[in-house]
Amino acid sequence: MGDYSNYEALHKSHSRTTGAEVVTQTPYPRHRRVHPRNNATAKNHTMGDSLERYLEIKVHQAALERIYNEIVVVGGYNRSSKDSITFDGEKRDKPFNWERPTARAEGDTLFIECFPGYDHVEHYAEIIACYLKIREQNGDPLTPSSRVLFVPASCSDVKAALARTNLPLFPGHGVDTVVLGLVWHLPHLTRSSEWQGDGPWQWVLRSFGDRKVAFLGFRPAFWGCISGEVVHYLASHFNVKEVIYLGKLGALKPGVEPNSWLSTGGQSLVHNRMVEWDSPLAPAVELLAPGSVMVGVHVTLGSVLHETKDWHAKFVDTIDFVDPEIGMMAQAAVRSGIRYGYLHMITDNLGQKYDEDLSNERIESVLQGRARLHQIVQDVMEGHLSRPI
Repeated sequence: MGDYSNYEALHKSHSRTTGAEVVTQTPYPRHRRVHPRNNATAKNHTMGDSLERYLEIKVHQAALERIYNEIVVVGGYNRSSKDSITFDGEKRDKPFNWERPTARAEGDTLFIECFPGYDHVEHYAEIIACYLKIREQNGDPLTPSSRVLFVPASCSDVKAALARTNLPLFPGHGVDTVVLGLVWHLPHLTRSSEWQGDGPWQWVLRSFGDRKVAFLGFRPAFWGCISGEVVHYLASHFNVKEVIYLGKLGALKPGVEPNSWLSTGGQSLVHNRMVEWDSPLAPAVELLAPGSVMVGVHVTLGSVLHETKDWHAKFVDTIDFVDPEIGMMAQAAVRSGIRYGYLHMITDNLGQKYDEDLSNERIESVLQGRARLHQIVQDVMEGHLSRPI
């Protein structure tokens, strides 16, 4: 599969002139476009009635402004292009994980441009198709959900996109541990230092005894297979010894209240294969936060829209947690021969309906619960990073 992640360059190179008319040959040919599953509904999805609100806050406004012949979700990181339209719903009150897919209209086709990654591209196609299906059922005159497609991104697309960012400029040689994810919530550990780096990647470097640590932030999302390629890049280009990922995930078993618990573990089911590793965080968790952290088995799933009730019923007896990245990172770490651990907030529950879920993450009760968990994360991380490497 070829590299289709640099949409802007390919678009320019595939234009030809016939007389006074400019004919554009898209770098996303029709034979590579596929439909998302689009089988989630409020009735069969674990979010239930919250599903529509979750979708509503994530669909790019351009997809709702007119009817298109097609809406095609693609891998293309083109935020510097004057033709790319940024998403109005970006949460720019945080330094990282706020850049969302952009949109580009080409005649009667709307391209939604995601940072390349198969899971990331498919997820946004699922979001748009599902929301348009709901609006369609309400009789709203928008693009039919059947006209939403996506172009699968390959591993080489992800690698090429990462190489075009400022990640190669990360001063990672000699770094022992890289901390990824919610790094801006660690002011005690970063000493609220100014983030370095000109581009989507920024970092703070600190030493904890003999251990050199990099807190590494990313403005787009570490969605799915992107995260695995990041771990592989850090291991292969900078020879880091350890990667720690701090984020959020969903619980499968009833009775686990969102925004009240942290989670960790050393197992993840990835494409029906169990990946296992020894978490370097285990000693610090056991010593500093045994009553606040659940240890369990994780499953990696590429899209929240695939978390249906049927899917949940299949895994609830054997699996505790779900998110798109943990297993991808673990797989890359195991293959690269480096240590890996995660410490995530449990922010929604697929097995029991709570008032707090992924559709209302900015309400005060959620923010208060997460602030308490962030402090526990800092305590555990300080305990871990202070141990000999």
